[in-house]
Amino acid sequence: MKQLIKQVFLPKGRKLRQLKGGLAKGMWIELDLLTQFQRYWGIYERELITPFKRLIPYCKSLVDVGANDGYYTMAFLQSGAERVVACEPSTIRERLLTNAQANGYQPSERFIVEHRFIGQGEEWLAIAELIQSLPRPILLKVDIEGSEINLLQSVEAYPFLSELYWVIETHSQDLEKQCIKWLISHSYHTKIIYNAPWRVLLPEQRSIHHNRWLIAEPFRSQF
Repeated sequence: MKQLIKQVFLPKGRKLRQLKGGLAKGMWIELDLLTQFQRYWGIYERELITPFKRLIPYCKSLVDVGANDGYYTMAFLQSGAERVVACEPSTIRERLLTNAQANGYQPSERFIVEHRFIGQGEEWLAIAELIQSLPRPILLKVDIEGSEINLLQSVEAYPFLSELYWVIETHSQDLEKQCIKWLISHSYHTKIIYNAPWRVLLPEQRSIHHNRWLIAEPFRSQF
């Protein structure tokens, strides 16, 4: 029934729209309201707004790993961060660049777009290498389905782990447990962000059952 109502009343097709709410409120992003209605109104991943609003102003560099079409990248760009890095290996990266341009941003010394896969692998780029010259502290938002622990292991050579803050989307209970174990063993305080109870009424359209987030901050952090 909800899908039928959407099809009848919502504008059809993808076009640039100015977001009415959420972390990237006011930014222009190409959206299809039939499938991305929650982004438009700021309901998309609403559970993360509080931790992001707390961490973004504190960090000098903001890194979006698994940037997709750039929703979080747009939020990062409108902040006061010294560096914003968007990592997206797929062709949807072109939409990210279109969205950035619509908001007046082009790749530059401040705004870096990385097309390689991030983690450990042939021709992949390790997180330690990606962030080695970025101003600290650094916030890393990670959404790379199935490769979460691989990415974390690729940062172990970085000498300033105590200046990294993480928002990691996990896509299975096993991977979530592995990530928590790694983070705790590297002196991070880790918290699971559960799906809000009201998601029963307004679920996000997910291709897999397990989707929630980890917030990880160094022990003795001011937070």
